[in-house]
Amino acid sequence: MFFKIIISLTLLLSSSLMANSSKPTLIFYCGITMVKPIKEMAKIIEDKYNCTIKISQGGSKDLYDSLRYSKVGDLFLPGSNSYRTNNLKDGYLLEAVEIGYNKAAIFVRKDKNKENIDLEDFVKTSLSSILCNPKSGSIGRETKKIFENYKGEDFFYDAYDNSVEIGTDSRNLNRALIDKRADITINWRSTAFWQENNKYIDIIEIDEKFAKKEKLKISLLKFSKNKEIAKAFMEFAASKEGQKIMEKYGFL
Repeated sequence: MFFKIIISLTLLLSSSLMANSSKPTLIFYCGITMVKPIKEMAKIIEDKYNCTIKISQGGSKDLYDSLRYSKVGDLFLPGSNSYRTNNLKDGYLLEAVEIGYNKAAIFVRKDKNKENIDLEDFVKTSLSSILCNPKSGSIGRETKKIFENYKGEDFFYDAYDNSVEIGTDSRNLNRALIDKRADITINWRSTAFWQENNKYIDIIEIDEKFAKKEKLKISLLKFSKNKEIAKAFMEFAASKEGQKIMEKYGFL
């Protein structure tokens, strides 16, 4: 996935330069879960500042590895704030703004009876599960935390051993349920409200003792060549208008 992001980033840059070398072009590294509201905001900023915003989307770890390797880009929005706090030491992430929260939930296919389904079902065989790799997407890291908060490390290993498939990111998890490759998963709750998912997926809330709200923060990148426009994007995302867009896509 990391190398796919590097290749797509190279293509984004080369196509932008060919299209208009004088028009400011921003690269926004965005976790898959937040792509829809960020695309809507990007269109508003593009029109206002006569710029182009290219969105590089993927798993949060792959995105950070990509920006660290390329040292190109302007903004970074991971699915979990831990990808900011754990990487501040590298010096690439500057100031940040908080634009909302996300929270994990149990996702169930609509053709399954969701009554009485809970975290225990991830170690049972009555329902098939897909779980995200904790080393790739933010929801994988969050799933690991949830299982360990619930019953400890042994439960985490048992649940992953019991899963029929290991996914790479939130989009991959939803697709597995829609395609009926699995019955249940743990995913970011906002994605269940998207038009392409809500006809197929129900959610079951997880007690906040185990699944805490995750802050969503946009970070300015040290090597940004368009800091003024990047900061304007950050300010807009944190504004009332930006918050309405986030809420529209199911974010808290």
